Amino acid sequence: MYTLMYPNCSNNKGYQIMAREELEEFAHQAIVRMILDHRFKPGDFLLETQLADILRLSRTPVRQALGRLVAEGFLEKKKKRGCYIPLPDAEDAKQVFFARQAIESQTAAAAALHATEKDTKELYAILGKQDEVFASFDKEAYSVVNEQFHLGIAKVSRNVYLERYCRHAFWRSNVYIFFFDAFYTTKNRENSLHFTPQQHKEIVDAIADRDPDRARDAMSRHIQNTYSLLFKPWEEP
Repeated sequence: MYTLMYPNCSNNKGYQIMAREELEEFAHQAIVRMILDHRFKPGDFLLETQLADILRLSRTPVRQALGRLVAEGFLEKKKKRGCYIPLPDAEDAKQVFFARQAIESQTAAAAALHATEKDTKELYAILGKQDEVFASFDKEAYSVVNEQFHLGIAKVSRNVYLERYCRHAFWRSNVYIFFFDAFYTTKNRENSLHFTPQQHKEIVDAIADRDPDRARDAMSRHIQNTYSLLFKPWEEP
């Protein structure tokens, strides 16, 4: 069972300000949370009216949040039917993770070339949060920190195109990660084989050392390992 912190404003003006600045983000996070809780599964349509009722929101922020998830690649949309979670497909998964490996490897190398001391401190701070939420087995918080890590490196690359494509490939891969990664699908952390925290540290260490080759290789191994662990059961003996 999940808990939502519902919007609460004492006057219409405050509600209008929040609607403009916060309601779409609230809806986005809540939808992702419900997917992590397996309220929805691949192939399911996410209906504006249903979500608006669940979240106690108007349809506008829900529509905007769904549109954002479509733009990010996590959801797909059918004309006159709405947004839905794509069905898993082995060939699509290969293409998604190949694209992530190519894009994020170069992104990590660029980050190693452009990172400031402030940037590296922020990345290490994300690693600190990562260790806390991983130890607590908080799936929702971990998904947020994982996004902060990968998109944070993309931002440090100082390349708006790498950042844009990194975001899209990252969210598309979450279609598979949320439904196949043992960390998200099991109730017991001991049942999940997860090397991500250590691999993330190796990437940040390389960026902090201003070593683009090492950063590129570490990120490439990380994405490959993620794919291999996710889809090993799909492969024929």
